Amino acid sequence: MKCLIHNQKGLFSIGFSWYAHMDCMKINITRLLILLCIGVIPIVGSKAQTQLDSITYTVSLQDDDLLGAIRQIEAATGIRIYANPGQLPDRAVDISMEDVTLPELIARLLEGTDLTFQPYRDYAIVIGLPSRLNAQYAASYFATLEQAVATEPSEAERTLEIGSVENIAPDGRATVTATLIDAETDLPIVGANVYWPDLEEGFTTDEKGQYTVQVPTGRYEVLISFVGYEERLQQIQVFNDGPLEINLEPRAIELSEVTIQSDSPEDNLDRAQVGVTQVDMLTVKKLPSFMGESDVIKSLLLYPGVSTIGEGAIGFNVRGGEVDQNLIMQDDAILFNPSHALGFFSTLNTDLIQRVQLFKATMPATYGGRLSSVLDVEMRDGNFEGFEFKGGVGPVTSRISAEGPVIAGKSSFLVGFRSSYTDWLLRTIDVLTVQRSSAFFYDLNLRYTHRFNENHQLILSGYSSDDEFTYNEEFGFDYQTITGQAIYKTFFSDKAFNRLSVSYSRYRSEQTDFAGAQAATLSNQISYTRLKNQFTYNPTGDLTVEGGLASVFYQVDPGELSPFGDTSLVTPRAVPRERALESALFGQVTYTLSPAIEVSGGLRLVHYRFLGPGEVPNYENPENPESEEITDVSSFESGETISTYNSLEPRLSVRYRLSPNASIKAGYSRTAQFINQIFNSDSPTPGNQYQLSTAYLEPNRAHNASIGFFRNFAENAWETSFEVYGRTIDQLYDFKDFAELRANNNLETETLNGTGRAYGVEISIKRNIGEWNGFLNYTYSRTERQVTGINRGEWYPSNFDLPHNLAAVVNFQPNQRHTITLNFNYHRGRPVTAPVGTYETLEGLRVPLYSSRNGLRIPDYHRLDFAYTIGMGYRKDRRFKTSWTLSVYNVYGRENPFTVFYDREITQPGRARQLAILGNAFPAVTFNFEWK
Repeated sequence: MKCLIHNQKGLFSIGFSWYAHMDCMKINITRLLILLCIGVIPIVGSKAQTQLDSITYTVSLQDDDLLGAIRQIEAATGIRIYANPGQLPDRAVDISMEDVTLPELIARLLEGTDLTFQPYRDYAIVIGLPSRLNAQYAASYFATLEQAVATEPSEAERTLEIGSVENIAPDGRATVTATLIDAETDLPIVGANVYWPDLEEGFTTDEKGQYTVQVPTGRYEVLISFVGYEERLQQIQVFNDGPLEINLEPRAIELSEVTIQSDSPEDNLDRAQVGVTQVDMLTVKKLPSFMGESDVIKSLLLYPGVSTIGEGAIGFNVRGGEVDQNLIMQDDAILFNPSHALGFFSTLNTDLIQRVQLFKATMPATYGGRLSSVLDVEMRDGNFEGFEFKGGVGPVTSRISAEGPVIAGKSSFLVGFRSSYTDWLLRTIDVLTVQRSSAFFYDLNLRYTHRFNENHQLILSGYSSDDEFTYNEEFGFDYQTITGQAIYKTFFSDKAFNRLSVSYSRYRSEQTDFAGAQAATLSNQISYTRLKNQFTYNPTGDLTVEGGLASVFYQVDPGELSPFGDTSLVTPRAVPRERALESALFGQVTYTLSPAIEVSGGLRLVHYRFLGPGEVPNYENPENPESEEITDVSSFESGETISTYNSLEPRLSVRYRLSPNASIKAGYSRTAQFINQIFNSDSPTPGNQYQLSTAYLEPNRAHNASIGFFRNFAENAWETSFEVYGRTIDQLYDFKDFAELRANNNLETETLNGTGRAYGVEISIKRNIGEWNGFLNYTYSRTERQVTGINRGEWYPSNFDLPHNLAAVVNFQPNQRHTITLNFNYHRGRPVTAPVGTYETLEGLRVPLYSSRNGLRIPDYHRLDFAYTIGMGYRKDRRFKTSWTLSVYNVYGRENPFTVFYDREITQPGRARQLAILGNAFPAVTFNFEWK
């Protein structure tokens, strides 16, 4: 066979044997064959083919078949010719022509056949049946063919194809139904996030692990992510309608947490544990926040059963518990003070957090040491493959974090730093007392993760923070937290996992009064060393067994009072260091009896010892100790046991599935607390001391019970719940009027024994999907005490008794990047003890008459916040991404009272005055960035 083709505007000729032709055409034929199998070829813009018509050739062409001739013409001219081999007749070709255009040559080639042809612009000719070539085709149709031809073999191996090239629809569009599957269990993954950057659209898989999208045909990259699984960037070639199945690999280093981290639409129905709140970090970052700093603790206040008495209050209250009755853990380290700047910010850096869970009262046996709740915060590992930087700049705070591999694929680091700079803002406020105030904080997180192999992993982490606050040069606080921990994970198999951790923490605080005869500094400190080992065994999908032991050694410096300045008349004094060892053995079993019934039961056995050295006073009446009635003192050597307490704590949760969309859950737990924060004001301050359980101060103990009904609607688009809870506290303390708590070596003489109770109803309605989404939460709760010697022995409200608490969040998200969020908070005013009248003595002195303990309430609290977030783009080729958040805290400038106090003169009745910490709207703009 021979081919001689001359270009009349510049000679180019090819004459070759069949074998030489194959060598020259090997790559081009491979691509051509992809297209030769099609039956329909797109024709767009066939009128403007001037270049094909303007070039003429001299042709001498011989071949054994029509397909071979077409290949020779394509190779010699450089013009692509598309044809279906099955439509070409089996006949030899022998043509000699002079000064012909390529269309004229093709017409001669097809003489006597049923085929015709159409030029496509100036670089292709399409051969096919007339009925097919006359159809109307979209440009995306031909673009898809071009992509298929241009795909390299190595790239094709990484690409998942939907449909086939020969079945591309003329309109160039296709409907894709994708399913995400767990690569190990073959089960669908519910609630996973799927983002198509080219479309700027995102989707969430339904209860079948599926989502459906209609797209133009072509090649795409799809970003798939879900907690507990490796993030995947998948290339997809869409030819026509069809299914797509993608397998996700679980993250091997978190096998034991996969179930906990899943947050499917039916998770609220399936989970046996009642009273559990999963905090979505993406939602937290979009919520309106004070001065633009996203905050985990503040976001908790939007959930049912969680409250605070107002701005400027440290910590949070859960189902009627005090702020120190919450166990707050960052990984395995216990945090005693989760607040910066007197409660306006939390110590948790949202950029570094992977998972947040709040257990309200009914907690698994693995947790202990607190009565009310457990806030379990898990930090994420750094990137094992590449370096990343994140940060944000706001009006009063900034943050930055960095992460990346130390040894690629084996070890990583993560570091995050935050700091405040509020003084410039205080100087702009036209209030002299504020201008003379100052506030500053910083926190630093470090984390190093090393994978020895697929079965062994080591995590080293540390945390440091410092706060300094002064008000009007009158008083101030200075407090610091330092933690360090090591976690060693062992994966014996995909069914057995062990976690061993050692942690250390120290919290130190100082409170200083700067002026006057009572100028003084009160300092205290608490530190601990903690060892915990937990083993998890999951032999089947229906059974999970957990067990282990934990031990905490506390050292507490309850208080040291020292004079401040030369004019101070304060006598220095200090309480000796106290020590205690709290050890626990625990076990938990979760078993699915049937599709309808799941039971989770556990037992925690705690042994507590208050240790020497120390001196313990003996009283005439040990049941009611008085400082004037000390008979003698008992001395104890170092390490000697002063007092011992044991606690047997059963835990039980049951879930009964009424239907695919509804379930009932119930739970009970017994809890004990051996360390308390001591305060007799409306709210604790950073300077309040911690007190261990002693021979006279017994541990607090509580019974917690709850039951709830959970119902989802519209294929889990709506979630609703109704929970009822109750708690009784066997051992509770309150303080005598005008009690002296500072650096008191005999604190038991200032306390009164009593009992407590809390009960309430929590209602939640949540919409998960759609442009408009959000939730509405309402809590009715009561928290009361009965203490001998207070309120004539009758029940009275606690300082944080808030009967009505309402929170509503509305999100409008028209697309992936733009979100508008409104949240509204309301709660009943907290109780106070206030003067209700006066009487006059014979000397003419007016003496106030007070109400019963906490018998009145301050005005109600309500606040509206706004935020507009412009999210980061998702283009993978852009390494530097930015986002903006505009927020307004307290939109209508409500002067919410923190407390009410009374001014009075000797000859005048008292006048009520209201103290509002924040009485204005606080706008803020925050700039966030990310570099990969």
